[in-house]
Amino acid sequence: MKMMNMITGTILAVLSCLWISTALAEEKSVNAEEHSELSAEYNMEFIHLPSSQLNLVVDKTDSQCMYESGDDQFNLPIGKQHSIYLEDNNNLFSGCAFKTKSVEWQISSGPISCNLIFEHGYDQGWYTEIKGCENIIDKAICKGEDCNQKKVYGGDSKIEIKLEISAS
Repeated sequence: MKMMNMITGTILAVLSCLWISTALAEEKSVNAEEHSELSAEYNMEFIHLPSSQLNLVVDKTDSQCMYESGDDQFNLPIGKQHSIYLEDNNNLFSGCAFKTKSVEWQISSGPISCNLIFEHGYDQGWYTEIKGCENIIDKAICKGEDCNQKKVYGGDSKIEIKLEISAS
């Protein structure tokens, strides 16, 4: 009986090791293949309109479930634009599958300070929304539709986002 228990214990230990190494190998292959099936990519363009009166500083303050969340800080002079690349993480092993993905920035200059949030989430389907900074965001366009303070549905793997900003 002792011998049978030892054999059973050994078999369970070997199976556990195999299962763990398979799970870790899967995680490695996900990273090696650039997350292609477990993420979406976003090209986000901040356009500071010439009608603005203040130069802006944009500081990233938080990101959740993102492989790539863009620059930590950038300046946005009047009449200029700045593009960033975002890539979200929908990987089961990192706890991000079907969770809301987000990046938050603080936009400031003198009397102006507000929090801007990019959000990609899932409720009735995948959506993208730009939240916050209502006083300076003139337009937010995601996939050709208005996403300023409203959800635009669609689970595309590559999404273009344009923000038009006017700060006075």
